[in-house]
Amino acid sequence: MNRLIITLIIALSALSSNAAILVSTDTADFNLTAEVFNTTPLGTNANLVSTSGALSLDNASGIGTVGDITGTHGYQDFNSTMVGTEYVLNGDENFDLLFSGTQTAFAMDYLDDNIVSIFNLEFFLDSTAVGATSFTTSAAQFDTVQFIGFSSTAGFNKVQIREDDGTGNANEFFQFYTATAVPGPSSLILFSSALLSLGFMRRRK
Repeated sequence: MNRLIITLIIALSALSSNAAILVSTDTADFNLTAEVFNTTPLGTNANLVSTSGALSLDNASGIGTVGDITGTHGYQDFNSTMVGTEYVLNGDENFDLLFSGTQTAFAMDYLDDNIVSIFNLEFFLDSTAVGATSFTTSAAQFDTVQFIGFSSTAGFNKVQIREDDGTGNANEFFQFYTATAVPGPSSLILFSSALLSLGFMRRRK
């Protein structure tokens, strides 16, 4: 029995080294903590740090589509549709989320003005890539605040977010949450699959 438990731990560790990134648009899938930022006018390259210290925003200045690379950023009441202040960048919306500790989930509200974009996300623990995913904004939801959350089977402390729309674009606005995922069927399926695989291996022995 002890051998089975040890093998299960090793198997789950192997799964976590190449993380599954689960995406949800349902706030009920997360325990959310809103990260608040001081109002900062658009025009700085310095990292913006939340008042809790849990999250920093790096604008990845100089990265992006030729002729419309990401420039300066700020946190202000730029768009009246979003309640309160929001994250704003000029040029493409390429930026990094830097967490003060290891996370397994985060979430954000976002608003797209008028150009559909693909956002590619890559998750890192220090310098090691642990997983990736993407999402696409929708023309049907222009000027409407949307929620999206991400949970990972491996810990991470940095997320690179890169906009890919094939053109210059500066039409998205963001607000952020640190989060933990509410356990649900997906985690049970992952655990059950590992148990079934190990049971099969044990029977073969």
